Amino acid sequence: MLIDLLYSMAGALLVASLMMSATWLISKAIKNAGIVDVAWALGYSIMTVYYLVAGHHQSLRLQLLSVMVILWSLRLTWHLGTRFLQWYPEEDARYTELREKLGDNKEWKMYTIFLWQGAVLCFMSAPLAVTALDAATSAPSAPGAIQYAAICLWAISLIGVTLADKQLSDFKKAHKGRTCQVGLWKYSRHPNYFFEWLGALSFSLFVIDMPLGLLALSCPLVLLHLLINVTGVKPAEEHSLKTRPDYAAYVKTTSPFFPWWRKQSS
Repeated sequence: MLIDLLYSMAGALLVASLMMSATWLISKAIKNAGIVDVAWALGYSIMTVYYLVAGHHQSLRLQLLSVMVILWSLRLTWHLGTRFLQWYPEEDARYTELREKLGDNKEWKMYTIFLWQGAVLCFMSAPLAVTALDAATSAPSAPGAIQYAAICLWAISLIGVTLADKQLSDFKKAHKGRTCQVGLWKYSRHPNYFFEWLGALSFSLFVIDMPLGLLALSCPLVLLHLLINVTGVKPAEEHSLKTRPDYAAYVKTTSPFFPWWRKQSS
């Protein structure tokens, strides 16, 4: 069964690599690497379609998880796509600073980063692969309490990230150049990242009782590391500390990722 899972994910890796290669070509044409964020978000929908088509089998569990992933993916794609168009042609500072650090052969090194993101996307699709494999069995599992709990967690993540994004957008319109510290942003410096991660956690929880489902628990753990240390919190905070005078005080009082009560400023 593990061999079948790896075989299925190898196909997903090929699809993700082709998608990211096309995204890299587009980024070169428009001279803006920020498009990769939009491709990453849309990639979850593409991975879902791949598993639905390549598996040749359907089950209620697979259909439910597919709806969850696609809605989560399309919301994120819309949000990041709208932001990209608002900023264009200006590039996200994270990628401008990254390119400056790459030295010689910047574009080819950037291509390897795009491919790496495709590989991570394939890895993050493991819950879909597990569910598609379960659907291919002679007696696919029916949804149970775990699946419905995962759906509830997914709904919370969707509501939370939508609210966090709206609160940030409304604050920026009224207080340009200042740090948002209202609503969910009072309890976490990055509630949007937290609720996005919660969505990924719900996908892994959905498959935890299926054969090989425990392997999918590694997905939210890897994403947590990436969001905090690589692509999300770390570069965003480095940029904010350089550009917002009030951000250092915000760091001292507010949890970096998981929502929590604020500390008293000293």
